[in-house]
Amino acid sequence: MTIVVCIESGMLEPLTLRMVESLRRFGGRFANLEVIAVTPRSTPVLTRETHRRMEELGIKHLRVFPDNPYVWHHYMNKAEAIAAVESRVTTEAIAWIDSDILFLREPNGLELPPGVDFIASAPDAGVIGSGGVTDPNDPFWERSAALIGRVADDLPWLQTGDGHRIRFYWNAGLYVYRRNTRFGREFLADFKTFLDRQVARTHSQVHFMDQVVLGLTVIRLGLAWQALPDSSNFPLCSYLPGNYDGAKITGVSVLHFHDSMEPKLWNKLLETLVPGHPQIREWLEPLGPVAVPSSLLSSLAREGLRMVRGARRRVYYARSGFIKAWSPAR
Repeated sequence: MTIVVCIESGMLEPLTLRMVESLRRFGGRFANLEVIAVTPRSTPVLTRETHRRMEELGIKHLRVFPDNPYVWHHYMNKAEAIAAVESRVTTEAIAWIDSDILFLREPNGLELPPGVDFIASAPDAGVIGSGGVTDPNDPFWERSAALIGRVADDLPWLQTGDGHRIRFYWNAGLYVYRRNTRFGREFLADFKTFLDRQVARTHSQVHFMDQVVLGLTVIRLGLAWQALPDSSNFPLCSYLPGNYDGAKITGVSVLHFHDSMEPKLWNKLLETLVPGHPQIREWLEPLGPVAVPSSLLSSLAREGLRMVRGARRRVYYARSGFIKAWSPAR
């Protein structure tokens, strides 16, 4: 298996390094897997400290420069990264891992069983998931299913960790697939087609579209899939406050911590780790909350890129007939 991550100037630097370090320290027989960190769009240079730590952690760095009109999309870098690595490695499987993830122990369930091509976990229902025809989000799922020549009722059902039954909608923070399916290339193509055809009608439908397209590509390619348990991708974040419970994460091997390493939630994260994962707290506590590397020039360059990409996104929204208007901070 090859692990793929993104790294760009800014917050992705400390997050990616911390994620890989957790893999190297606590990943058991997965600890020495090849990790390729991809920088797939324009960004200020990574810091010297980041390059030094990447070398220490055995992370290979790949720079690619795709010609993509949708570089403004928050998660287009992920699709470009997975497609770029897929054409460069020979391992049987490829795993995408978000940078806001920690390995708490040897991960369970991340190996593809015989006859299975794709594994991932269901998200919470979120702001765009659909529970069926009476759900206000269902028209969006009808348009999305039409992207691959289906109707919404053709899509399988998934059971979320918080007890919802939703249409086929994966969490895109962690998934594994067989490289020979060329899923990465096809996922990137479907990502672009979704935007080309203006399937979304709201900002949130654009923002979270990578998770929607992930499932659509699985269905379009006819891949044999299997759902991972929550313990292999457990969400810990401000918008799911009930998950800050040590008992709930005792059996968790992979923690998707989202915003939990920000200063306001740092102590809550550490307290949640105490009962079942004291060794993780012992490692994390001296490191402190994640912080963007300080560099005035890099900060100015990132702000310039953010403004340019934001302007391009607003143009796309205007052409699609809507503006950014949503409230959940997710």
